[in-house]
Amino acid sequence: SRSGLGATATVAGLCLAAAGAVAAKKRSARTQRRYTTQVILPALQWIKTGLKLGELQATELRAKNLAGVDVLVGKDGKGTLFCVANLCPHIGTPMSEGADVIGDVIVCPLHGSSFKVTTGELIDWCPTPFIIGPLTGFVVERKNLAVFEVRSSFFGGDIEVLVDTNAKKAYEADYWKGLLDAQGKDDGTFY
Repeated sequence: SRSGLGATATVAGLCLAAAGAVAAKKRSARTQRRYTTQVILPALQWIKTGLKLGELQATELRAKNLAGVDVLVGKDGKGTLFCVANLCPHIGTPMSEGADVIGDVIVCPLHGSSFKVTTGELIDWCPTPFIIGPLTGFVVERKNLAVFEVRSSFFGGDIEVLVDTNAKKAYEADYWKGLLDAQGKDDGTFY
């Protein structure tokens, strides 16, 4: 009878192992179906800013939110229209809160980082205030300022900016992917 108990225990163990495997398969399939993230492709579109070309003076800046993207529309020292990201790539300071336009260069109001408005090219990274600016600039990777295509309509002078209307959705998808990956792999499996 001892062999009968051993056989029963073996059969029970196999049944439990099989049930556990089926449950694990169901769980991972459900997790995968529920938590996968899709790739969000760019969708570029010309969007009106609500500004007219004649409203802006040389070196004047206006902040706008177009399809979830914060942009800064302005004119350089010569009166040429440009559009850049409103947030400084250093720590996200709004450029609309006191940035200066000097010729074709925009200067961040907080730490003095400067960028060309035509290309977004970094000219100077965090030179001010004397010690604090360079220290904060040291810990953050140097980046160029995002530049957007801008145009004014021939009739009426409406200013339009070429914006990725899926940018906010793509940013949020990456956020959730990272958050979900912390709970398990983004393909639905676990570590």
